[in-house]
Amino acid sequence: MENFLGIELPVFMPDATLGTVRSLTTDQIRETKTEMLVVNTFHLFVSHGVEKMRALGGIKNLMNWEGKILSDSGGYQVYSLIHRKKNMGKVTQYGAYFTSPHDGKKYLLTPENSIDMQMALDSDALVVLDDCRSSEISEKEAEESVRMTTIWAKRAKDHYEKHYSNSKKKILAVIHGGNYQKLREKSFRELNSMDFDGYCFGGWPIDEKGRLVKEILTFTCSLMPSDKPKYAMGIGTPEDIKKCLNIGYNVFDCVLPTRNARHGLLYVGKDKIRITKDIYKMDTDPVDSECDCYTCSNYSRAYLHHLFKYKEITGKTLATIHNLRYYSRLMGR
Repeated sequence: MENFLGIELPVFMPDATLGTVRSLTTDQIRETKTEMLVVNTFHLFVSHGVEKMRALGGIKNLMNWEGKILSDSGGYQVYSLIHRKKNMGKVTQYGAYFTSPHDGKKYLLTPENSIDMQMALDSDALVVLDDCRSSEISEKEAEESVRMTTIWAKRAKDHYEKHYSNSKKKILAVIHGGNYQKLREKSFRELNSMDFDGYCFGGWPIDEKGRLVKEILTFTCSLMPSDKPKYAMGIGTPEDIKKCLNIGYNVFDCVLPTRNARHGLLYVGKDKIRITKDIYKMDTDPVDSECDCYTCSNYSRAYLHHLFKYKEITGKTLATIHNLRYYSRLMGR
């Protein structure tokens, strides 16, 4: 597949969780040649809800973004707030009950209202709610993840087709099954029978030792249709993205480049530098002489070091601009 939503593949989507890439304006995001963002359905569901977001005209209208938006389903929060933190909620066949980390209130996310929220966001691509879990789960847990994900996917697809069939959005489903090939195959077979517009690798893609779960990533990718996007959710380091590109994935997202930027870790060539180190205090070179971003075209390593040392917010902005441009260059932009 060569393009998705009119965007040439591969594509990397920075995380704009609440409708912003931290420390950047929307114009600054555009200038990094970023074409697509991913926003977080659960957090926007908590912050605004369906009706208020719809009244605002969606997230693109709210943030003045003309590019594309993919919204996740809230499935990652099923993993991070429920399966990983047992006191933050529970998963039932009906949906996922959450205790909000923001205000302590109780929320219910179902396959149906996840779709409603994503439609209120006016996303270009929607992901159906999934029962996301760690890559290190037992076979029994993986079976339950597949079972729940299939049930939720059917309900989400039915709800979309009943209420929004004329909208022409792209709907993606998430393949689960842990590290068990038979379960991955079962999950894909069940989801593919519903004819989604693309498929995602579900579950945490990094093992407990911090290594990419390459074998199951490769197997899962081999199941996906070649004429639909193959989304490796949460893959973040340049090295891991390159490995997944070689496997066959072509859609990526992660908080890593922006989070690292805010902590002074910048990508340069095949390496990265910690701009807070004293060796950069008198370094008048740009962060990367091969980079055409606003930061590298106008400022030195010494200046960024100075900004970080004195905790100036401009340092985080300039570092984030550079890292996002690095990732868009990695995608061939």
